[in-house]
Amino acid sequence: MVLVASSLPGIAALAALLFTWVSVEQSGEQLRIAERGQVTGRFNAAIGSLASPAVDVRLGGIYGLERLMRDSPPDQPTIVSLLTAYVREHAHGQVAGSADARQATDVQGAMTVLANRDPARDGRGDFNLRNVRLRHLGYMGMWDRARQRVIGINFPEADFSSADLSDADLEHARLTGAVMASTALREATLNEAQLADAVLTNADLARSHLVRADLRRIQATGAHFENTYLTGAEMEDADLQRASLVRASLPGAILRGADLRQADLRDADFTGADLTGAKNLSTAGFDGAVLKDTRGLPA
Repeated sequence: MVLVASSLPGIAALAALLFTWVSVEQSGEQLRIAERGQVTGRFNAAIGSLASPAVDVRLGGIYGLERLMRDSPPDQPTIVSLLTAYVREHAHGQVAGSADARQATDVQGAMTVLANRDPARDGRGDFNLRNVRLRHLGYMGMWDRARQRVIGINFPEADFSSADLSDADLEHARLTGAVMASTALREATLNEAQLADAVLTNADLARSHLVRADLRRIQATGAHFENTYLTGAEMEDADLQRASLVRASLPGAILRGADLRQADLRDADFTGADLTGAKNLSTAGFDGAVLKDTRGLPA
């Protein structure tokens, strides 16, 4: 009896501790359920805003989805798929028939949200912008004051096949591995863009700006680079078979190991460029090209 009596306080304390643990677990579960309910409510409210006829309300819904992506990373793949679908539905190229017209505010906003997300959280989100017309797309980057550099514009491995991005501002864009086959990028700004391993087969980059761009290992068979600025571009091991670089500007460009089979290089400026190890140079057309201080040319 004495042993039982002496054990009672310990048993009572253990029971109290167990009760407290169960209560905390139940409270935590209830909190998680409440938080999930809030996320669902915010998601539904944002979706409802996207259907509004008022552009400012639609824009509010787009930025509501951006905040939700940050607060609830598991929902990012769904939001990415939703916003790309929104862009495909609402992007209609230049508006009001003006030569300098920009994209509608809501489309520009959706693209800015997509450009500044964290791609590592995309999961299986469907980044599909095939065939969209995004002419005159404005700049989407952000300035990092602490690091004094531009950040953002994240489109790695995005699918822009057959899209129209003419005159788009994609400076500093991260487009590594992006699929841009037959994409129109005429007069686009891609200075210092990261396009390594991108697919640019039959793409039209005439009169675009790719100064110091990373174009290593791109697949650009049949691509158009007429009158394109490629000063200091890194193009090692690029596939440029049958590509047209007529009157392109390539001073200081690095084309080591690039495949130039039947490439049209007429009147291009290769001043100071490096063609060491470039393949099939004998089949390329260099008529009228400027080859001052060009390295790697056969004797």
